[in-house]
Amino acid sequence: MIRTVSSSLASFKPITFGSGLNIVLADVAEASTDRHTRNSAGKTSLVEIINFVLGGEAAKKTLFKHDALIEQSFSIEILLGDRWVTATRKGADDNIVQLSIDDAEALGITVPVSLFDDAQTQTPVSIETWKSIIGSYWFDLPINRDDTEFSGKGAPSFRQLIGYFVRRRKAGGFETIEKNTKEQQPGSWQVSLSYLLGLNWHVARQFQDMRDRKKVVAALKKAINNGELGDIFGATAQIRPELARVEKQMTALRLQVDNFVVHESYRKLALQASKLKDRLNEITLELSEANSALDYLAKSVAQESPPAYTDIERLYQMVGVELPNVAMRRFEDVKAFQASVTANRQQYLYEQINEIRERRDILSKDLDDEGKERSDILRSLAGKGAFDDLVRLQEELGKYSARAEMLRSKLQHAAVLENNRVQLKAESAELELKLQQSLADSDSSIKRATVLVDQAISELYDDRTGNLIIAPSRLGPQIRIDIQGGGNKGGIDMMKIFCFDTALLCITAERFRYGPRLIIHDSHLFDGVDSRQVSQALVYGDKVANAVSGQYIVALNSDEFRSADSLSDISLLPFVNVVKLTDDETGGLFGFRFDLEGQADTSIRK
Repeated sequence: MIRTVSSSLASFKPITFGSGLNIVLADVAEASTDRHTRNSAGKTSLVEIINFVLGGEAAKKTLFKHDALIEQSFSIEILLGDRWVTATRKGADDNIVQLSIDDAEALGITVPVSLFDDAQTQTPVSIETWKSIIGSYWFDLPINRDDTEFSGKGAPSFRQLIGYFVRRRKAGGFETIEKNTKEQQPGSWQVSLSYLLGLNWHVARQFQDMRDRKKVVAALKKAINNGELGDIFGATAQIRPELARVEKQMTALRLQVDNFVVHESYRKLALQASKLKDRLNEITLELSEANSALDYLAKSVAQESPPAYTDIERLYQMVGVELPNVAMRRFEDVKAFQASVTANRQQYLYEQINEIRERRDILSKDLDDEGKERSDILRSLAGKGAFDDLVRLQEELGKYSARAEMLRSKLQHAAVLENNRVQLKAESAELELKLQQSLADSDSSIKRATVLVDQAISELYDDRTGNLIIAPSRLGPQIRIDIQGGGNKGGIDMMKIFCFDTALLCITAERFRYGPRLIIHDSHLFDGVDSRQVSQALVYGDKVANAVSGQYIVALNSDEFRSADSLSDISLLPFVNVVKLTDDETGGLFGFRFDLEGQADTSIRK
């Protein structure tokens, strides 16, 4: 419960609350317009102050960081156990709260000795310690979460839980029953509500763990498909064939390396063998040319003969011409000369033939000798190689080995990823069955919540029925309220939140020794709600609050209040706080107007 809200700001209007229903009214000034951009009466700001001192974040653009307020402190007096404790916090130093030394000691907080020496009355407490202390009193959470079921990610926390009792319209707390902020993830609200309702919140946390794992797998799959992790992951069906080919090539190279023998003069002998090969080709060509020349010369010798002079004599005789003696002697001389020439020509051809035969014999011997030498060199090099050839083979083998190792790693990662996907599907189905069983085990808690919600609905409506639905699903526990005619973000949907919050107030009062024992709503909860239901909600809220020795704090505009009061079976005036807020220059909660530097308090209704 909360008893007082105050501030160091001199113009601030301190407010005191009692048990039961507490209505804070705001009158709307005639000068207000729909485009008014200043912090106005302060109904929503009142909720923000309470949330701030209860450990809420103080972002840069909140009113607590405004130049006009950053050095001002805000205080609330809350009931922890059987002790009223006043906590103070300000935007300029939002990482701590100030407690009185007496309160700190009563709460088990160690107070520095130096503060006693300086006769101080206040002691700073870290905001984390402060949240842990409230959580331990109101929700039975351990102050030290280490080595407990609350250690680790996803366990219920004070800030997650308190948001259902101090709903903030700015944070999106009036959109659905299960979420107290617009950004609240399923893991948060499923765990928080399971804890508050008395269900097995550990199962709900396992669903969040499952979601986290699925996100990682999905992100990896997306990165693989986009080629960002192609060197690390892939599909096993594609990797295995490539790995087989690489390993085959690697085996062949390793065999070559293992059988490789280094010859110290390999390069020199290999060059010599190459030269001998070229020389053998030249000799073979020369031998071919020599054989051709011999054939030609042999034919030339066979065709060489003296001129046919007798044929010339016979020709003359046939024509009846008798050659004179002088002519005949001349023919004889020419014939002798020609015979001499022919003899010399033959002699020359025979000499050429002999020379070519000798050259051919030499070439044949050179061919045999150099062929034998080359054969000897090749035999000596057989199965051997140069050292740099071995190095080259080893380097190539190293490349294939590295590639094979990368592919094996890639295959392993791909197999793990594929196995995870299959395993996640199996675990998800198993977890859903586990959730069904846990809800069956929590049947009494579900029934209690259902009865409380039914009771609230019946108090609000005579012509409508509804149900609290708590059901298992593959996404975790689903929690909602169905009321006839709801689902259009209208007044009925707002009343679903009211019904759910009053049920939570009763349940937490029963489950926890002290519990928060309060609900705080501002007028936005009643947007679009028929005045009759507003009236019924205020009366029922008072009834529930008194039943749990708690309080229901509501901030309303005066016109809403008048309509609700006129339709109520009892007068609502006794529940109105003595402090009245208006949205004129000095009538607001802070006593003055200020711009929120582009962060106008649009939650202030005009």
